[in-house]
Amino acid sequence: MPSGKGWSMAIVPIAMLVPPIIASLLGYSSIAGALILPVLAGLLPAQMAGLRSGLFAAVGVAVASGTAATVTGNALLSALVMGVTSLLTGLACRWGRSKNLIIVIITVGFVVCAPPAFVTDNRFVDGLVLGAVTLAASLWGVLVGWFNGKGAPQPTHDHETWARTWSYAIVLAILTAIAAYISIAIDWKHAGAWFILTIAVVFQPYLKDSLQRTWQRAAGTVLGVVAAYLIHLTIPWSAALTIVGFALIMLSLFVMTNPRYPYWAFVALLTPGIVLLASTADTFGQTNFARLIATLAGAGLAFLAELLLAPLYKASAKKHNLERH
Repeated sequence: MPSGKGWSMAIVPIAMLVPPIIASLLGYSSIAGALILPVLAGLLPAQMAGLRSGLFAAVGVAVASGTAATVTGNALLSALVMGVTSLLTGLACRWGRSKNLIIVIITVGFVVCAPPAFVTDNRFVDGLVLGAVTLAASLWGVLVGWFNGKGAPQPTHDHETWARTWSYAIVLAILTAIAAYISIAIDWKHAGAWFILTIAVVFQPYLKDSLQRTWQRAAGTVLGVVAAYLIHLTIPWSAALTIVGFALIMLSLFVMTNPRYPYWAFVALLTPGIVLLASTADTFGQTNFARLIATLAGAGLAFLAELLLAPLYKASAKKHNLERH
């Protein structure tokens, strides 16, 4: 019989598919794909940080996604939406919740850079529709996450100083806003969302953690891109590759939840899984290359910020008697 953790992992991909399937059955297949990440935006915070965090994430991602839909294609306003979303998410660092809410930034990043095909020609109506369906999908995720997390020991959340919280939140907001502006200006679509995603996951409240996460993300992506290429050469393009991609993602989730494995190993497994599922025989090379460039661009921008901020963070740590910076 599968363990409790095994059942928990198996439920997640099933839960992610429920809202898109319902949307397709109701005749709204154009926005079905946009409902997958909102499920995770509610599920992961609820499971890892509790019901209140899940509800906060669900409302936040719905409002931000709906707002992003109303300014689709406008690089400056979209960057503003992205920056505000990241700022508010980063402020949760004060209560040790920002890591649990990073999925909100990622979800909004995809809406900003690769918006769904809307059902009307009115952006205001599109925003209301996307916000409503995003909220519904996220609340479904909250329900599943709360159920999955029942009985599991909740991790302790270390509070941060306001000085460290504000510095982290502001820099995260600036970096993701820059990434959003660039991505929309050059029409980078999914690669732009991966650009934002990379910044969100590698930039941490403490520079030592950021540097560690940055190089591991870059190294894991390089390994994953090479693995995806070798798999593509070895296996004929068929349903078998879809199965392999799905299996790699499931394996990456297991590695992510097991502290024995380094972060780069999770990324090295996740990357080929994403590339194989997100591409076709004709677009594989382009998708694989875009994943690599977007990740290295995000890691590079984060690394530049880390170098520039190092003296300020060291001085701040000394001023506030922090053991690390």
